[in-house]
Amino acid sequence: MSLFWNITGYINNIVIELQKPNLQQKATFFRLLAVSQKAGLGIRASLLSLQQGETHQGLMLILEDMIQKLTEGSSLAEAMEHHMHFFKSDEIELIRSTEITGSMAQTLEEIADNLEESQNINAKVKKALTYPTLVIIFTVVAVIVLLIFVMPTIVTMYGDPEDLPWITKFMLNASHFLQERWFTLLIGMVGTVVGYQLLYMQVLVFKMFIDALLLKVPLVKNVIRLFYMSRFTSLLGQFYEAGVSPVISFGLLASIFDNFSYKRKMIEIKNSISAGFSIYESMEGSELFDPILIQIINVGENTGSLTEVLKKISIYYTSSLKNAIDALMAIIEPLLMAFVACIVGVLLGAIYLPMADMVNQIK
Repeated sequence: MSLFWNITGYINNIVIELQKPNLQQKATFFRLLAVSQKAGLGIRASLLSLQQGETHQGLMLILEDMIQKLTEGSSLAEAMEHHMHFFKSDEIELIRSTEITGSMAQTLEEIADNLEESQNINAKVKKALTYPTLVIIFTVVAVIVLLIFVMPTIVTMYGDPEDLPWITKFMLNASHFLQERWFTLLIGMVGTVVGYQLLYMQVLVFKMFIDALLLKVPLVKNVIRLFYMSRFTSLLGQFYEAGVSPVISFGLLASIFDNFSYKRKMIEIKNSISAGFSIYESMEGSELFDPILIQIINVGENTGSLTEVLKKISIYYTSSLKNAIDALMAIIEPLLMAFVACIVGVLLGAIYLPMADMVNQIK
């Protein structure tokens, strides 16, 4: 019976995930809710207005349930908590604090801005990865076709296989392996991908190793650091402006950040603040953040302008992140072309070296 309920729950999770609205629809939801609040509508009336113009089935169900919860006397944050697959903990906490301070429209607008910025960065990353991915896929397909269909036919023209150059013998062996055991290679590739994902999700030591390794890879570490500094300054500035306590703010950041090194640092800062230290003292000496950022936080804490300082420097880090992604792609593209050129060179060498030997013998 327990197995039945586990399977049922798994299927329900898949259905919920398929019906989940995308990031653009989520940003639009907060943007329209902010506009409704500026127009003077109540929260429930705003949700009713959004529901009438919504066409996405998943979001319609979410709006219907939230309206029902508000009718029963729940707050907006409490209604959002019933849909944690759609709303994140930081968004809920921002709304909860705003319901006390009364700056609902501004907070909703800032959440929408943050989501739209995240969508722009995601789109930029996807666009940057599309070209290398397609090149690699086409290269792999072309190599497989050449090895399976072309190489065996051409090699028969060269006489005794034992007299062939070593590179041709190697490619011929690879051709035989693909013809006879292609399923082994396929299972190995799928197993590697699935195994990596399971290890990363389930084995903490493996996740710690991969996350730490990414922060040391020359071409990637700068993009990762800028991404987390952009998220850190943006979210912390929003939390402080909404009146969220520092301890809760860093607890939320720890739950939001995926990289284990940054997650652990957020927990360390949270514990340090609980013990009476300042944010600057908790961050001082950390290699995960720019020294200039740590000094700016120190100035913001001493002058009482930390919220404004964080929001301004967040704009700088977001812009730097976009430039870093462009710079990374400018480096990856020639490296990718060099990689493809090496593969083509090996294949051409395997095919034409025996032909050159035959020509020399004839001469």
